[in-house]
Amino acid sequence: MDSLALFDDDMQVAEAAVPVRPVTDTLIPRRTPIARKPADIPLGPTVLAVDGNSLAHRGYHAYAGRRDDGDLVGAGLYGFLALLAAVVDIVRPASTVIGFDCRKRSVRKEAWPAYKGQRPDKPDALDALLDEIPLALDALGACVVTHEGYEADDVCGSVAASAEDANRRCVVATSDRDAFSLVSDATSVLRIRSGMHRAQRMDTTRYRRELGIAPGQYTEFAALRGDTSDNLPGINGIGPKRAKDLLNRFETVEQAVADPMGCRSVLGPEVGQVLIDDLASEESVFHRNIDLMTIHRHLGVDLDAGVAATPTTTIESYLRGRRLGGLVERMVLCFGTVHSGQTPPPLDDDDAPPLPI
Repeated sequence: MDSLALFDDDMQVAEAAVPVRPVTDTLIPRRTPIARKPADIPLGPTVLAVDGNSLAHRGYHAYAGRRDDGDLVGAGLYGFLALLAAVVDIVRPASTVIGFDCRKRSVRKEAWPAYKGQRPDKPDALDALLDEIPLALDALGACVVTHEGYEADDVCGSVAASAEDANRRCVVATSDRDAFSLVSDATSVLRIRSGMHRAQRMDTTRYRRELGIAPGQYTEFAALRGDTSDNLPGINGIGPKRAKDLLNRFETVEQAVADPMGCRSVLGPEVGQVLIDDLASEESVFHRNIDLMTIHRHLGVDLDAGVAATPTTTIESYLRGRRLGGLVERMVLCFGTVHSGQTPPPLDDDDAPPLPI
C-alpha cells in the first residue's frame, strides 16, 4: 500500500467547546478581491503555501501507534514530513511557506466563541506534535509563518495574495475546502485527500466544472449553506443546491436580496424571504458566516524566505538525531541547497518508523 494511503478525508482539528455570544462587526472586512494582473503577462516561479495544521493532523492519524517505542510525536512528525515531501514533489516550487494556526488566541473565537466549539479536545500527543513540528521545520531551515490570532488558512491566503501581487503562481496545499475561495488565474489549490494519489488540483477550469459557481463566490456559497465542521449553521432552507442556484443567477447575495422578486423566484417564496430578512437583521447569520469564513489576505509574508538553502549536513544531522534517517534525501529535496529537478528516493530506511501496511 502507498505509504500515504491512510490519510483520512474527513479528519478534523479538535477544539474545546465554548459558550456562544453575538459576533462583532470588527472581525474581518468584507471581501476585497485581489487585483488581477493582465492575462497576457506571463506568471513567474511558483510559490507553495502549505497549511501546516492540515498536514499535521493527517500525519499524526496515519502514523500514531505505528512505532514500536510508542513515540507518537516522533511517528506523527515522520508522517508530516513524508506528506510534505510528497506535496513538494508534486508542485516543485521555487519557494515554500508553511503556515500554522496561532496557538495563543483566535480572533474568530474572540468574535464568536461558538466557532469550532463542538469539537472535542485534541489527544495529548497531537497537541504536543503541533508544538514540535514548527521547531523541527525551523531546524531544517524551512520558512514557518504564524501570525498571532490567525489561522494557517490566513497565512496561505496572504501568501497567495503576495504571490499574485508579485505576478507569481501559487499553489495552496491543504485538506480544507475553504481554500477554494483563493482559486484564481494565478492560484490553485492542491486538496490533499486520503492518499496523495487522490490529491485534487483545483484550478479555475476544474472549479467551475465541479463546484458550478464562479471563482470568488465560494465564501458566499459556504456562508449560505453553513459549515458544520466549524459549528456555523447556514440560512434555514438553503443547502448546496439552492446556494449554487442563487449564485448562478446573481453575482453576490447582496445583489440577490436587492431584487426580492428574483431572490424569491430562485429560492422559493418562503426561503427567499428568510434570506432577505436575515440580511436586514443586526444578527445576520449570513454576515456572521462571511466574517468568520473569509480568509485574511493581508498578513505579512516573505516569499523569498521560502527558497531552499539549508546545507545537506544540517538536514542529515537533525533527522538522524531524531531517528528519521529515512527522510534525509527527501528533506534535502525540500529544503536543501541542491534540490530541484531530482526524483525523491523511496521511504525505506531502517532508521525510519515502519510504514503502514
